[in-house]
Amino acid sequence: MTDDLATALRTMADSDQPPVMDVERVLHEGRHTLARQRMATLGGGTAVLAVTALAVGALAGMGSGVRGGTEAASATFTVNPHDPVVTHWQFAYIPPGMVAYGAFNPADEQESTVLQSADPRFQLELIPMEAPILIDGNPRGGGATEKVPVKVPGTAEAYWEGYGNGRITASNGEGGEMAALQIQLKSGEWHEINANNIEARPDWQAQTLKAAGSLVHQDRSVPMPLQVAGALPQSFTFLGGEAMRKNGATSADLMYRLGPDQPHEDIVSISASMVGGQKNAVQPGDTAICKDSKGLRICVIAPSPEPAALTAIGGAQGLLDRVTSLGDDPANWTTDVIR
Repeated sequence: MTDDLATALRTMADSDQPPVMDVERVLHEGRHTLARQRMATLGGGTAVLAVTALAVGALAGMGSGVRGGTEAASATFTVNPHDPVVTHWQFAYIPPGMVAYGAFNPADEQESTVLQSADPRFQLELIPMEAPILIDGNPRGGGATEKVPVKVPGTAEAYWEGYGNGRITASNGEGGEMAALQIQLKSGEWHEINANNIEARPDWQAQTLKAAGSLVHQDRSVPMPLQVAGALPQSFTFLGGEAMRKNGATSADLMYRLGPDQPHEDIVSISASMVGGQKNAVQPGDTAICKDSKGLRICVIAPSPEPAALTAIGGAQGLLDRVTSLGDDPANWTTDVIR
C-alpha cells in the first residue's frame, strides 16, 4: 500500500476514538492542497489519499473490467463475494481509450472509481461526497474562489471549481493541469469528479461532462492481480484495498487489521508491484517478505515482532506462500481473490 493510504489507515486504526471523522470538513479546510497531492501522486503511478477514490490503469482486456466506449445502456457491473474490494458508484459511460479500476475502504464511503487512459495520461477520479466543497470566494491557499456553472444531464446542480475570471484549471503539481467538477444528482447525492492531465486530451471537458452524466449507484468488484488460497481467519478485519495500472505499471494491495482485540498497530498488508519498480512503503517497525512472480513483486508487510494471529497461520512467510501472482496484464486479473 502506498505511503498516503497506509499512513491514513494506520492513523485511523491507532485512534482511541470511534472511526468517525468529518471528512467533508477536512476536505473543506485543505481541498486545494489535497487535490493537487492526490492527482500528482496518481500521475506518478502510485495510489492516493485514503479519503479519496482511486485506481486505474491502461486500456487492456480486463477480467470483469469496464472498458472505454461503454455506454450507459450497455454497462454491466458484477460483484463477487470472494473479492473484498468493491466500489459503490460507477461511471456507466467510459470515454474511449480508458479503463475503470478502483479501491475500497470500509471506514470511508467515499472510495469509488477512477478512469485512466493508456496513452496519454488523462484520468478521471470520482469522489462521492456528503456535501459540496466549500467555495467562499477567499483565495487563501490558492483554492477555488468561484463556481462556474455547467449543464450535466441528470443533475440538479453542476459547476466547475473556478479560480477567477471563469478559469477552471489549476496546476496538478507535476507539470500538468487539472480541473474539478462538482455535481449534485437529482436524487440528492453530491460527487466531485477530478480531471487530471487534461492537457493530454483535447476533448477532456466534453468527455468529463458525459461521464459525469452517466453516474450510477451500483456495486462492482475490482479485479485484482493476485489470489489468496484459502479463507483468511475471522480475526483478520479488512481495512481496505486497491488495484490500478498506470503507465504500464501495476500496483495493488489488501490491508487487514488482525482482529478487534489485537493492538491497533497489528496491521498486515498483501501488496503487488512491478519487479524493479517503486518499492512498497514499509512503516517503521514493520518488515516485508517478498517474492517475484510473473513480473510482479508480491509482499506481505507485517509488524515486528510478528503478531500471534499471523503466526497462527504460518507467519508472514506462510501467508506469502498462499498468494499467487496473476501478472501485470489486466486481462488475467480476477475478482476471485480470496479462495
